Amino acid sequence: MAKIECCWYIGESLLPWEASVAGTLARALIRSGTVLHAYSGSGTDLLNIPGLLSWRSMHTIERAAAAGTRGRLWHLWGTPPFWWGLVRLRARTVHTRFSLKTEWKGHPTVFSATECSGGETYIPPAFEVKVNWGGEGPGETSPGDESLLCLLAGETSGENDYSSLLGSMGADFRLLGRASEETMQLLSLGRTMLLIENPVPSLALLSANGALMGVPTAAPRSPVMDELLGKEGYVYLDPSAGADEKRWVLTRLAGEEGRAASAAARRHVSEQFTPEKGAKKLENLYISLSGGDAR
Repeated sequence: MAKIECCWYIGESLLPWEASVAGTLARALIRSGTVLHAYSGSGTDLLNIPGLLSWRSMHTIERAAAAGTRGRLWHLWGTPPFWWGLVRLRARTVHTRFSLKTEWKGHPTVFSATECSGGETYIPPAFEVKVNWGGEGPGETSPGDESLLCLLAGETSGENDYSSLLGSMGADFRLLGRASEETMQLLSLGRTMLLIENPVPSLALLSANGALMGVPTAAPRSPVMDELLGKEGYVYLDPSAGADEKRWVLTRLAGEEGRAASAAARRHVSEQFTPEKGAKKLENLYISLSGGDAR
């Protein structure tokens, strides 16, 4: 049987934890025998894909040749570049988006089964344990070595409330925002916990990555969080609750309950979202779109 061949374009819009999942899937595909030609619209270090090329490092003729002639199957990750229409004129395309604001530009694929509305193909996300995200320090510290740090990820209306509550508990507080790779190092250094008020698939991916490094998450109960972390894998948070109840949630998150939830999430992620499982689903999709029979 001929080897599967696919070209990837990984856009600049991907957040670090999204890029990490894409990179893990790429390495698993390569190990399975898929021929992968990968291009990155931004950096290449975080993706860690063998043979990955930076689109910015290529000169105009190389870019035109790649987009205009190379490959009969392409997979787009994130926001489409302006030249994507040229690829779609001559090749079959797959698209994985991470924002609902991005229009589908190819066969739609999603990382959350609960978010599949019909017409999309569900691809199980893939995770690997990271000791750290490129930091120089060790991945683990003993309790008391560093102050507790709470990262608030995604949209919130209670930034000031959380800052005051955590300050009174002797904990540091930081908005994650559109995180850089340097910010993501905080997941693997010291005593860190995640706070999410508005669970969306991207932030569920972040929580799953964090769980593999011992970082507990507090979030409202939601199907996507249950799917990625398991129902016992995070501490329940009610964003509309008063200050006293939120303080109690944060106290539990920083204590034994948070550690137990993180351990449960780690087991769930490790068992349910292996690189091989996600790569096999992608491989079958590529075979199907190329006119072959999925295995």
